[in-house]
Amino acid sequence: MQTERWLKEVKAFLYSYHFSNGLRVSLSVVVPSVIFALQGRLDVGIAISMGALCTALADVPGTIIHKRNGLLISTTLIFITALVTGLVASNVWLTAGWVAICSFFFAMLLVYGNRGGNIGIGCLLVMVSTIGEQYPMAKALEASLLVLSGCIWYSLLALLLWQIRPYLTIQQTLGDCIQETADYLRLRANFYKDDIDITENYKAVLAQQVLVSERQEAVRELLLKMRSAQQGTTSISKSMVLIFLHMVDMQEEIMASQIDYTSLQQNFKGTPLLSQLHSTILQVTEELESIGMSVASGQRSLPKMNLKLEIEKVKREIEALRDSMPTLRERSIKLLPLSNVVDNLQHIAQRIYNLHRLTRLERVKDEEIDPQLELSKFTTRQRYDFETFRNNLSFNSHLFRHGVRTSLAIVTGYLLGHALDISRTYWILLTIVVIMKPGFSMTKSRSYQRMIGTIIGALFAVGVLFLTQNHTAIFVIMLICIIGSYSFMTYNYTVSVIFTTPFIVFLLHFLYPADFQNISLRVLDTLIGGALAFTYNYIFWPSWEYRFLPDYMFKMLHANRQYFVQVMKLYTGQAFSLTDYKLARKDVHVSTANLMAAFQRMLSEPKNKQKNGSEVYHFVVLSHSFSSHIAQLAHYGLQHQIRYPRVEYGAIADYIVTIIDQVEHFMNTGGHLEDMPKLGAFQELEAHLDTVIATRQEEINQGQGNTPAREELLEIKHVRDQLHAIYSVLKDMKKAAVHAKALHEPVKLAGIGK
Repeated sequence: MQTERWLKEVKAFLYSYHFSNGLRVSLSVVVPSVIFALQGRLDVGIAISMGALCTALADVPGTIIHKRNGLLISTTLIFITALVTGLVASNVWLTAGWVAICSFFFAMLLVYGNRGGNIGIGCLLVMVSTIGEQYPMAKALEASLLVLSGCIWYSLLALLLWQIRPYLTIQQTLGDCIQETADYLRLRANFYKDDIDITENYKAVLAQQVLVSERQEAVRELLLKMRSAQQGTTSISKSMVLIFLHMVDMQEEIMASQIDYTSLQQNFKGTPLLSQLHSTILQVTEELESIGMSVASGQRSLPKMNLKLEIEKVKREIEALRDSMPTLRERSIKLLPLSNVVDNLQHIAQRIYNLHRLTRLERVKDEEIDPQLELSKFTTRQRYDFETFRNNLSFNSHLFRHGVRTSLAIVTGYLLGHALDISRTYWILLTIVVIMKPGFSMTKSRSYQRMIGTIIGALFAVGVLFLTQNHTAIFVIMLICIIGSYSFMTYNYTVSVIFTTPFIVFLLHFLYPADFQNISLRVLDTLIGGALAFTYNYIFWPSWEYRFLPDYMFKMLHANRQYFVQVMKLYTGQAFSLTDYKLARKDVHVSTANLMAAFQRMLSEPKNKQKNGSEVYHFVVLSHSFSSHIAQLAHYGLQHQIRYPRVEYGAIADYIVTIIDQVEHFMNTGGHLEDMPKLGAFQELEAHLDTVIATRQEEINQGQGNTPAREELLEIKHVRDQLHAIYSVLKDMKKAAVHAKALHEPVKLAGIGK
């Protein structure tokens, strides 16, 4: 079983964006070096390859317009950086000043998002690679022109490959999103195992939900912006949009399957029902994985299992338990939640069948995208103007503090390397560039990963050079290391560094034969650079996550409020907008992922900087439960329609919104949080439900089957349970907000949203 899982992961990686990107970057880096090495000018080839590599960093997924503009801006900035660095490199103090300016400016490009940040890193890499050379003016111009030719070479290659396979990146990203969703569902399946630790599994579920939300956002930005740019009118584009819409709806249906797992284990532990549910959900995940692989590889997918048959087995187990329970009230309390789970599974199984069909493009013409959906509203617009940069030129911005820290750390590394007369100072600077991140936790993890990867990679390089001096064998191994280095760079940083270290050592073996000295210097410089990055991020204006958590908590609560308001329109007869509802749902997923990711980062920070960790985690769990109960209301309202509306629903909805507003006000301003008396509408709804139960019990006693009373009982019981659960969760959230009150500091909003 483990071998099968491992083979699936390997196959998924080979079809992923990470691997195809690694191949593209490796091709752009290797070809110039090989061509010029054959002509005896490896130094020229390496300069061109450096330009290609630095430009490749700016080539993040996006529309063709963003890709083209990013490559153009990156090429221009890299050329200017290489030229000026080469001209000033002979003067230590001029170089130090230039390094300080470049480091700050390029680190600040993070204000323009991931693409801007990667452009900045590419420019910093070309700066540190040029810094060790002392060129005369003519030679500096020649070297910068070689770097420029490498930039142009990569840009042309990337644009050509896009023309050949314009949908490749989107297919791979969508396939990755589907497989992450499958992993999320697999973790939720564990709740139906007899020996599961519910608390630990819940942590894993929440962590995986962050990954699913990130993948959904990546697909949303790629796919929907492509359609809005009128590049998505083909069958492939339509197919991917439909698949994505199904996946987002499926995510809500998975969340809507949540029940009280503690009670579930208490009531049904050891029964065939739990094992059958667990087995059925795992088969659903396998189908999802198969679809994800097919989408990523651009192939057709076909069902492998009969999910309807498996769901029927679950139904039979529920029927057997129903027959063993004497009263209607007991059956409704214990079995109705499980019936809702089965109902959701049936809808998920139908979606999986539709997803299989959508991978076969000839079937897409029969499908239509809901005309009510305004897809352009689901993307975010990144501003690339000077005002965005200027607004962050303040210590209130965590990105400004990051720029200052990065500048100081790199200048210190340069001057330290010069003072110690280290032959290749750029290794120290390179380590600082790739490790320094705006948050302490990311810098800390990158420091550990780079050090561990460097040591393992160095040991591997030592072993290879000890066993052989055959240049052909070493070159072949170096090519494998290059592909591994760039393929794993965005997938697993430690593995990427393990490949990068021998690649650089073998390259230096050909340029400057001094094998073991190269290896020892590489390890020493990595340790120095890692220590400097870690120290500066800890001492100089660090951005501790606990300062940002209150804002994330508030946004998550507010997103759930809007989601609840939109869903309750289905139950109160108000005008319902599908677009507004789905936008509210998207905001819940994004805000949940942001809060959970910030909380996870806080846990890797020093203990004295982890403020109110248990209270924040409790709030995260409660918010997730809140979202799940709203999702159940949404799923039921959309799939079944409301046939027995009650006036109490509107009163309860207004009451719950009032409580949310009260908690929001407390989180924003502090003060006293008072308990509200329970609304009478709850008792009125309960009394009506008791009446319906009594009526239905009489019908059962008379041998009557499916009647209006049965349908009303199922509907009102479901709605009542979710509203009660939401009210109960809100009461606990109020307590969690009070306990986390220490988080409210004047600096809590520093840098957020800037």
